[in-house]
Amino acid sequence: MRPLLLLDIDGPLNPLRANWFPGPVPAPGYQFHELTPAGGIAYRVALNPRHGQRLRELARESFELVWATTWLEDANRLVAPLLGLPNDLPVIPLHRPHAPRGKCSWKAEQILAWVGGRRFVWFDDEINRATRDWLASACPADHLAYRVEPHLGLVDADFDEFKLFAQSL
Repeated sequence: MRPLLLLDIDGPLNPLRANWFPGPVPAPGYQFHELTPAGGIAYRVALNPRHGQRLRELARESFELVWATTWLEDANRLVAPLLGLPNDLPVIPLHRPHAPRGKCSWKAEQILAWVGGRRFVWFDDEINRATRDWLASACPADHLAYRVEPHLGLVDADFDEFKLFAQSL
């Protein structure tokens, strides 16, 4: 089985902490879009179609793509078409817990339960040392919990790391 590549939107694909966001002009390569998720409130995102191309390459070569985002099914409906990704990717049903999990990302336990014993790369702007430490102790499968800086979004070096992980398996 190919490893999973778990995709977060806000932060990695939509660099919402960038100094140019949500200004009038996006950074080179990015395009602004007004999207209305199922909740009914319009939301401005900045997406880079090149990220979709790079993710499709990774899917052809090494990974199965899976959404790991609070956008849930809206990721397939709204974001996937703008990135040129399939609109039927699996979606991990993430739900914010009532009580925080301490310093570890609130998504970690739900992601680990969903992936089972599969190998995976998870990229997210919420990943920190506590999350990586918890996953190292709780996850028997090979994995890479990879932090993407939300003021930068995904950059070429990040994609290179994902490829290196896949090659190391």
